[in-house]
Amino acid sequence: MRGLWKPDLNFLKKEMGECMIQKMQSKFVATVMAAFLILTGIVAGSINLFGFIQTIRRYDQMLEILISNNGEFPEPEEFNKKITDDFGHEFEITVETRFESRYFLVSLDSEGNYLDSDISHIAAVSGEDVFIYAEKVFKELKPGKVSKGTCNLYRYRLEQTNRGYEIAFIDMTQQMANLENIRTISVMISAVLLVLLMIIVSFLSKRAIRPMVETMEKQKRFITDAGHELKTPLAVISANADVLELTGGKNEWIESIRNQTKQMDVLVKRLLFLSKMEEGEQMVFAEFDLSKAVLEKVSQLSTIAYSSEKEFETDIAENIHYKGDMTAIEHLVSVLTENAIKYCSEKGKIQVKLYKSGKTIHFEVRNEGDPLEASEMSRLFERFYRPDSSRSKNTGGHGIGLSIAKAVVTAHKGRIYVKNEKNNVVAFCVEL
Repeated sequence: MRGLWKPDLNFLKKEMGECMIQKMQSKFVATVMAAFLILTGIVAGSINLFGFIQTIRRYDQMLEILISNNGEFPEPEEFNKKITDDFGHEFEITVETRFESRYFLVSLDSEGNYLDSDISHIAAVSGEDVFIYAEKVFKELKPGKVSKGTCNLYRYRLEQTNRGYEIAFIDMTQQMANLENIRTISVMISAVLLVLLMIIVSFLSKRAIRPMVETMEKQKRFITDAGHELKTPLAVISANADVLELTGGKNEWIESIRNQTKQMDVLVKRLLFLSKMEEGEQMVFAEFDLSKAVLEKVSQLSTIAYSSEKEFETDIAENIHYKGDMTAIEHLVSVLTENAIKYCSEKGKIQVKLYKSGKTIHFEVRNEGDPLEASEMSRLFERFYRPDSSRSKNTGGHGIGLSIAKAVVTAHKGRIYVKNEKNNVVAFCVEL
């Protein structure tokens, strides 16, 4: 037939069955990787932060020594002031300390005016630079006798003296460069470990989700087999009910048997349809008049709404054509419309809308009723899920319909979602 395309079943199985497996695998990998990134970030960040803090404290100790010793490092044998860090490590002065350290000192009066300076221990700073640094530090002076901080790559300490203020600056360029190298190395190592972990986790994830996959496959086979096995007993029960009615006449018991048999038949058919959808069976894609198909199906269901005294409104745009499985799409329309009628409040309003925006086709079904909880929305399309509320208690249902709707939309590579709107309106939206 021209214009008719029967999709590759293997491809559909991959889209409907393996797609879920891939999502679970991806979710597993993503979870492990996220945990690794968080852990690595905490460890690497802690190491780098600790290194930075220890560096700052060491320079603060050196500045304290310089100011207390008239701008000079004492000889190792003369240094008897005990200074320890948070871990109890004692600060030591060696014969190389004065040669390894680059620093300068500035004296200011009580008004912050320049008095003198000592730049004999650093080559990169001129007299003009000294004045600029001192002025900047003095402007940031905080109340108290001691003030310390960082100015560019210089750590400083300001102390108040009898004649004004003494400021000692020490160059942190080399140490900051070392810390930057450590930070870069940490990032590189983390990146390499991340790639290796991704490879390992991707390989192991197949084994990790294998029990879940096997359970899903067993569930699918059970539903399919049980559905086929139930068809015969249901047909026999229905035939026996007909015989009883012919021999004994109509009564409430026979009517109850008929109603329960019809409900079971609908459930079995939906289970089999869902199983076939997930397996990619009996899917034939062809271009058809979607507007006409939706209007016909909705018109058939509108009588149910009117019979229960509910308002039914349609807004179906004309001449919208779509390439897909017509039977599956009609099933989608039926499921969402029946769901809206079922959960619509007493004498409430149901709205069915079909329109096209750009290249996207929108099918929306709204009903007045109890708003959905956020936790319900996330699970509403799961198989056999029924909200633990008056909605499900009063209306019945088996939690199959919306999972069928989801399967149909997924098979057509579309999107389906639910949202609460103003005035207690619940909207199911499909984008194709």
